[in-house]
This record gives sequence, C-alpha cells and structure tokens, in this order.
Amino acid sequence: MTTTSAAKAPSTVARRLLFMALTLAAPAILLMGALVAMQYGEGQRRFSTQLVAMTRALSLATDRQIGQGQSVLQGLAVSPALAEGDLATFEKQARQAVKGREGWIVLMTMDRQLINTRIPPGVQTPIAPVTPQSWAEMTTGKSNVSNLIPRHELSPLIGTNVPVLVKGKLLVLAYMQNPAAFHALMTGQAFPDTWTASIVDRNAALVARSRDQDKMLGKHASKDMQKAMARANDGVVRTHTLDGVQTLSAFSRSPTYGWTFIVGVPREELNRAVMTSLGPAVAGAALLIALGVTAALAFARPISRDVRGLVAEAEALAAGAPLDPAPSHLQEIAEVRGSLQAAADILRAREEEAQEAADRQQLMINELNHRVKNTLVVVQSLARHSLREGGPQGLAQFNDRIYALAQAHDLLTRRSWEGADLGELLAEALQPYGNQVRLDGPPVPLAPNVAVALAMIFHELATNASKYGALSRETGRVTVDWRLDGRTKLVVEWKERGGPPASPPTRTGFGSRLIASSLKGDLAGAADFDYAPEGLTCTLALLAPSRGAA
Repeated sequence: MTTTSAAKAPSTVARRLLFMALTLAAPAILLMGALVAMQYGEGQRRFSTQLVAMTRALSLATDRQIGQGQSVLQGLAVSPALAEGDLATFEKQARQAVKGREGWIVLMTMDRQLINTRIPPGVQTPIAPVTPQSWAEMTTGKSNVSNLIPRHELSPLIGTNVPVLVKGKLLVLAYMQNPAAFHALMTGQAFPDTWTASIVDRNAALVARSRDQDKMLGKHASKDMQKAMARANDGVVRTHTLDGVQTLSAFSRSPTYGWTFIVGVPREELNRAVMTSLGPAVAGAALLIALGVTAALAFARPISRDVRGLVAEAEALAAGAPLDPAPSHLQEIAEVRGSLQAAADILRAREEEAQEAADRQQLMINELNHRVKNTLVVVQSLARHSLREGGPQGLAQFNDRIYALAQAHDLLTRRSWEGADLGELLAEALQPYGNQVRLDGPPVPLAPNVAVALAMIFHELATNASKYGALSRETGRVTVDWRLDGRTKLVVEWKERGGPPASPPTRTGFGSRLIASSLKGDLAGAADFDYAPEGLTCTLALLAPSRGAA
C-alpha cells in the first residue's frame, strides 16, 4: 500500500506542475495572439499608407507630364504671329516647339482644324467638328485637360487645351498626346508584375494601365472604386480589378486636373507578405510556450518572472516606448527579447524614413512655391514697365518678353529644373536670327535662376539689335563669345558689326534697367557698353558658376 502511494505521488506532482505550466503559458499564448493580431493590423495600415503615397507620387509624375504640354502651350499662346493671324509663321513655331516630343499641336475652330503638326506641312487638315458642350469646356478662359477622347476605329487621345484670340476670333490651341505617354510613367515606377496601377479621367474611364493597356483602355473603373472616389479625394478600398482579381487598392485624385490614380495589390499577396513578416514572431512565441511548458517542472518561478518581463516589453513595443530588456537566466527568452528589440529598431527606422520622406516632399513644395512667386514677380514687373513705358508697342514688347521667359522656362523644364548650359540657352534665345549670329565658348553650367536672368538679358540685347543695331540689316552680324577667367569670373562679350553706326542712347529704357537689375541681383556682375561707330560691344562680367550649378 505504501509502495503504491509512493508511486502515485510523483505522477500527481507532475500533473500539478504541468497544470501550473499551462496556467502560466496561457497568458503568454493570449499575449502573443494579441501581439500577432496587432502586428497584422499595423502591417495592413502601414501597407495602406505606402500605397496612398505611391498614388500621390504617380499623381505628381502625371502632373509633370501634363505640365510639359501646358508649358509648350503657354509659350505658343503668346506668339505675336498667332495673335496677328499669321498662321504660316505660327505653324513653323509650333512644329519647332514640339520637335522631339511625343505630342503634337492642333489649332482649331469649332468646325475644323486649322493647324495639325502631326500632319506634314501643306497637307489638308481633317474636318473635326466639336460638340457645343466640348467647345464650351475648352473655351472657359483657362487651360484645361480633357478626359479620354474616343475616336471611331482610331486610338483615343488626350488633349491639353487653352483658348486663344486670333485677330479677335476665339480659337482653341491644344497639345495632343496618346495614352501611351502616360502608360510609360507607370512602367517607370517599377511596380511588381502582380500589382495593377491605373490612371482614370474625371469620368472614371481608364487613360492608362500598367497591365493590358490596349485591352482595358477606355473601360471604366469598378463600381466599388467609383463609389469610393465619389466619397473622397484619396483613400484605400477593398475591391477588385477589371480582371476579377481581389485587391486592396489605394487611390488619389489630382487637385489640379481631376484625374485619379489607382494602385491595387492582390489581397492574397498582401496577406502572405504580412504573415511572412510575422513568421519569426509567431515561431518565437511557439518556442517560448514549448520551453515554458517543459521547463515549468523545475523552473516555474523563473519562467513566470521572465514571462511577466516579456509582457511588459511587448506592451512597451506596442506603445512605442523604448525597450529596456532585463537580464534573463534562460537563453531562449533572451533571444526573444533581442527579437523584440530588433523589431523596435525596425519600427523606429521606418518612422524616421517616413519623416524624412515628408520633409523631402515639403522641401519640394517650398521650392515650387518659391519659383512660382519669383516668376510672378518677373511677369508683374515686365507687364508694369512694358505697358507703361512702351507706348503703342508696349503690348508687343510685353508679349515678346513673356515669350522669352517662357522659352527659358521650357528649356529648364526639359532639364527637370536642374539647370541649363550657357551655349544651349544662347542658341535657343537667338534661334530666330539664324545665320546672323555666331556663338563660341566652352560648356558652362548655369543654375535655374541664373539661366532665366541671362535669357532675359540676351532677349533685350537681341531686341535692341533687331531694331537699331546689326540685326536690323541683312548684312549685320552678332558674335557672342564667352570664357571663364580663372575660377571666379565668367566673361561674355556681345559684339555687333555690319549695322548702322552705334551711338549711346539718349535715355535709359526698361530694357537697360532690366539688364542692370539682373546683373546686380541674380548674377552678381556688371556690364560695360561700348558704342563704337562700327557697332555696339557689350561685355558682361559675372560670378562664375560653381561645379554643381547645373
């Protein structure tokens, strides 16, 4: 009898210790389950935030693509040839403006196209009547971007339009593009092949799609997506693609043009990615519970103490508080604490990356605001002085100066506003004078503000030469030479020969003041004018640009 009782005693103690171990493990099981659920939800939210950021980046890229067309239109809209109805000259300017671009220029009335640079010169333009509703939208008094324009048996188009006056008659000047130009933007984002990125117009019709572009072009977004877009300008919604794939899709509407940008990720892939990221935590939790049950027979109290420590650290991790891991007598629990610390470091690093991205975006917005304000100040000054001092020719002078400013901005836009080369700037500014101008000098990179200031200076010099100097005669010639004098000085020499005898001006006009103020302000330089009988020589001495100017 005694022997039987002794034999049963260890079994009873083992059962009690096992029950105690299971009791101690139960909170850990619940805690790890809550942690996994919390991490899963956090992973979903973080992924949703990243998707919205991607759609906003795609929105900015598309705005830049549309902005290139608007830049071309802004430059052409102020052409004196267009205002005077000289369509032959204007067509040459339009063809030159879109040379090397994917888009083309169309000048149209409500009944037909007058100019279409996609058609060879001299070929009859097509009759393309415009509906009264479309004509009203295109002539609202400001530039606008169309929805996808379907065409019978032809590829649809997208147009950026601006109303213009030609000899007092209201016409529409448009920069036309194929949807393929916008499809290239999405392929450039390097989205995974399983993701679907789309751009839809204000009617929710597909303008571009990262997958099956030709098949899906012109179709409308899903009903779920249309309802979500009607409720907010951006967000995340569970929906499906037109292929029937269940997705988590983020969307963002452009406040400028009203188009919406959608990025969808298959829900199956998203769940797999989130669960994979939680795999180490789940495996660690399972190992911790198994070790707790096994070690509880001899180490119930140390395990209980260590588990309580893990609970506190997990709560600190969930709250975003810094972790202060306590020493542990068990290597396994110490490793779990190390994993929690690593997870905390990763979360902190991601938060820092998100903050840096927000700072970069704010910097870009501030820079854009600065450039827009500077440009508006320049336009305001040109308008005030040209119209006040130019007399009957004031409006024409204002148009010419705005066109020169637009050309400089167009050149910088093609260079992503990273700068321009002096020789390229001169060639574009003096291009209308053809063989009468010779340029010679080394490559000199210019910062954007310096490029704009020099463009306006050379416009004034060329305008003066075309009225009173060498460019007023066919035999006249202008030579522009530049050199770097040491490391700190750039010297540009404008020399006119073959024109009427030069003489100092009797008064200081706005052009002279513009040159002086630009040299004093943006260029930190000075100008020397030599009115010799054989022709004007203007020498500009500027602060040489740094190596990183462009």
